[in-house]
Order: sequence, then C-alpha cells, then structure tokens
Amino acid sequence: MNEMRQQIGLIASLLVVLPIASAMVTLRPVATISIPYEYNEEVGLYGIDEGASEQSGYDATNKIAYTGGDNYIHITDWSNVTTPTIIHRMTIDFTCNDIETCGDFVAFVLEGNTKVDPGTLQIYSLYDKTAETWNRLLEIPIGSKPDMLHFSHDCLTILVANKGIAKENAEKTALINPEGTISIIRLSHDGSTYNSTLLNFTQFNDRADEYVGKGVRYSYRGQLDDGEHTFSQNMEPEYITYNKNDTKAYVALQKNNAIAVIDLTTDEIEDIYPLGEKSWSSLYLDASDKDGGIVFQQNDIFSFFQPDGIKYFEVDGVGYIITANEGNSLDYELGNDEWTESQRGNDFKEGDFSSTFNSDLITNVSDNEILGRLMFSKVDGKDNQDKFEKLFFFGARGFSIFRASNMTLVYDSGDEVEKMIAKFYPDVFNTDTKPDDADEDKPIDFFDKRSDNKGPECESVEIGELDGRRILFVGVDRTSVILIYSLEVGQVVPTFESVYRAGGINDTFQNLLNNGNLGDLDPEDMKFIPGSKSVTGVAMLMVTSTVSGTISLYEVYDEILQTNPTDGTTADHTITMTTGGSDAIIFFSPIVCCISLVLHYLFQ
Repeated sequence: MNEMRQQIGLIASLLVVLPIASAMVTLRPVATISIPYEYNEEVGLYGIDEGASEQSGYDATNKIAYTGGDNYIHITDWSNVTTPTIIHRMTIDFTCNDIETCGDFVAFVLEGNTKVDPGTLQIYSLYDKTAETWNRLLEIPIGSKPDMLHFSHDCLTILVANKGIAKENAEKTALINPEGTISIIRLSHDGSTYNSTLLNFTQFNDRADEYVGKGVRYSYRGQLDDGEHTFSQNMEPEYITYNKNDTKAYVALQKNNAIAVIDLTTDEIEDIYPLGEKSWSSLYLDASDKDGGIVFQQNDIFSFFQPDGIKYFEVDGVGYIITANEGNSLDYELGNDEWTESQRGNDFKEGDFSSTFNSDLITNVSDNEILGRLMFSKVDGKDNQDKFEKLFFFGARGFSIFRASNMTLVYDSGDEVEKMIAKFYPDVFNTDTKPDDADEDKPIDFFDKRSDNKGPECESVEIGELDGRRILFVGVDRTSVILIYSLEVGQVVPTFESVYRAGGINDTFQNLLNNGNLGDLDPEDMKFIPGSKSVTGVAMLMVTSTVSGTISLYEVYDEILQTNPTDGTTADHTITMTTGGSDAIIFFSPIVCCISLVLHYLFQ
C-alpha cells in the first residue's frame, strides 16, 4: 500500500508540474474594425449598442464586406486582412436587419416607416472599387419587420423572413398585429427583373388547436387589447436555412418554439414542426442572480428551445438542423398598460399550482437563491383548471441538432455551455454586455447578472470545413464568447474543441471602447471563409457584433492546448452544484481532473 501511495504521489506531482497537451481547434485574432454609428461631418462616432453593425455579407472574391446597421450600410475592404478599411458608406432611411452577398448581387432588407409597415428588399450590384460606385438594381416590397434574408445556392432566389410583430396604433387604443410572412423573390440572371410570392400562415388557423396540442406556442390572444389575434398573426419568422439542393427551406419561428418547412418546388408552406421541451431535472442550471456566484442546481423544470440562428447540414445524405437556442418572450404595451407572457418565480402563488405539483419545487420557486428570480412562462404548462402542472422558462441555454425530415431531436448540449463558460471565463459568467454607465461599469461588474433571465443566450451558428472535419461555431451573446465544436466524418454528435472570448473584462466599457478592446459584444453574425477563398490561404471566421459595433476576422486553426493557467484571475474559481442535498464543490481544472482519473484507476 505504501508503494502505491508513493506511485500516486509521483504521478500527481508530475501532473501538477507538467502541462497537459491536447490538440484543439480555436481562433487566432487577425484584425478588428469598429463601425461608426454616426458621423460628425467626416469624423466617425463610435459607441456601445448604438446600432452600428447588425449583420455583414462577405464577398470572398473581391475581399469586401457589406455591413448593415440602423443608419448606414458600410463597405469595408479586407484585401489587407490586418488593416481593413472603410471604403464607402451609404445613408439609409430605415433600419437594415440583414445584408448578404451572392454571385454578382448584394441584397439587404430595410424596415418600413414604422415597425408594422411593410419593408423593402434592396438588390445592388457589387461595389466597384475602381470607379467607387455602387448601383441599385431593384427595390422590392416585402412583409412587415423583415428580419433575415437568404440566397439560394445559385443566387437567383431570395427568401426573406418577415416577423410581423405587434405594436400599438397611433391612438394607443389597439394593437396592430401584421401577419408573419415569408417573401420568395425569384431574380432574372442579370437582376433586372423579378417575381415575388408572399406566404403567410393563415391556412393553419383552422387547425390552431391541433398545432398547439403538438407544442407550437400561441401565446397572445388579445389579453391586452381584447382583440382577435389569430394563430397566423402569432407566427413570427426569424431565421432561414436551405437544404442542399434548394428544394426546401427551414424557417425558425423562435417565439413559437417551432420550425416551418417551405417546399420551394411549389412555393408553399409544407408544415410547422414544434421543437418540444427540454427537461432540466437531470441537468444543472444557475437560475439566480442573487445566489452569490456560480451556483448550479437541479430542479424539475422545463424550457423551450426557441432558436434564433439555424443552419442546415448533411451527414451521409441525411439532413440536420443545428439551432442556437437563445429563447425569447412576448411583451406588449398599449397606452399605459403592459402585458408580458413571463413572470418571475417568486410571483407565483401557492394556489397557482395543481394539487399534484411537487411541494418542494413550490418552495424553490419562491426562493430567490434558487428559482425565485428565474423568468417563467405564465401561459404554458397549465391543466384544464388553469393550474400549473409544469413550469417552463425561455431558451435552452445551448444548441441542439434536429433531424430535418421531422425535427426530432438527435443532440442537445444540455448544460455544457454554461459549464464551459464557468470553466474558462468564470469572471464574466452569465454577464451582460450593455452598461448602465459606460464610464463606470466594467464587464466583470455584471457577473451572474443574466442567470435569472436567459443565461448566456446562444444567438448565432456557423458551419465550416477544416482538414476534413466539419467545424461548428456557436456565438453566445451575453458573455460574448464563441464556442467551437467539431464533427468527425459520419458523426452527428459534436465534440467540444474550445471557447474563445476577445476583449477585456476589468476596465470600464468606455475605456475598452477607446482602446479598441471591447471584443465581440453580442456576436450576431458569423461567416466562415474557407482557406481556398481567404486572402492568406488559411480558413477564417468573420464575426459581426451588434453591441460593440465591430467586425472581427479570425484564423481558424489547430493548436496544442497548454492547460496550465496563465491568468491568475480565473485559476481559483469554484463552482457550487446542488441537487437539494449537501453542496459539492467542483474544481474545473484539467490537472485536477487527470489526478482524479489516475486515483480512480489505481484504486480499482
């Protein structure tokens, strides 16, 4: 036994002294450019969360990016990747929510005069750097509140997701609730003519009860204005992806927790598929901003997936959809009145629950250090007596993979996203990106602030190929990190590679802005650039971030990970996990994990 203890001591000592190396895919910074939200004559003004950059389209042939915001379309030249420059700006009258390039075209969507008015799709030629000209080809009317556009692979079909959100009328007496729609635009080869089809969901109104029974959410039915708000008016298309041969499009209906499938051979909505519910009974969740830190707990509660960004990919000829499960809830105002579908756990009363509801869970729901601060749905999970049988919150705090043919779940990241952020970036765990006072607040000050809301908020996804492997990128809004996973050939279950965060955390937001060190606050849009199309021949990722108002370019590469801590601010963090009994303190250190495995092996 003494000999075994000596062996254990020797191995443990070596593990502490020697770094543990393993290959991983990660990001290496190349350049970042800040986008002005406004100009004072010719001097650009820069700010935090000022609407400078919402989305970008990238023309890999000419090394030009087009970025849309609230007031301008900016064109940046990335021919010299280390020193990108703004080469053109165009003033726009209405907010640009998305912009993309494909072939010889640049397309972007503009909102209408108000949030409920129809928007427009703008089609332009590519910017001519030599002549310094940019010509509009077409202006096409589309639906209300256009949120996202997507080109087909041949660049001649464009789909636009029009959210059609509800807003009060000018008299503040009723809510105007436009239909959520999808615009299908077919372009001629030279972009001089087009035909347009506008799809809505009115065909499903007579079957609303059937779809609600399956799990499609239909929350607002006139609770605030006593008006009739149909199932189709509740549908809010937000994000689009195509299958491999452009015969089907998949449209995320985030607030409805569903995906609509469009048959592009007939230009009809084929069906609406609910995404189901996620159980947290065996998963860990930090649901409180009043628990004193990173405290993961288990409770028998549920959440909706509610994806924002989605992407289609295939494995062995079978289609799959990867979803970034941000979550979202409805909130309406009418005059001085408000209605929301969410409420904090501590706002529930004991009489709100069914007789079969777990009494311990009722206690936890009223406790601000457990579930009392979490935002739950107040319209879902009820029995026929209007009592709660289940509690649902918004978003799945991770990403998922669904089979495209019927939206059955084949993979979910579980509680891994929050755990990885807690492990690698604990100082900005469930933090926020929007300061109350930029001159005083620091990112580190908002530690744990968003735990009671939607946590990290996975927003965007992108897919690329690197050395024969499929690489998945997940943009996480609030902590402003990018998670990187890989899929080996023939595999659908991803492997964690790394998590990357740019920017400082222990200086004021204003100083970080002034010093160009904000990082990618709210990475809204990511574009993978394969090595064959990048300036340097190395695969890259372009990240457009809304709150920092930046576009960043990163090399995507394999490296050897040295696990010795290099930043003393994150080496000593501990994470509490509770299941209702005694707390277990888990140290997320690779060295400690290795020691534990060795000890476990030797004592078998």
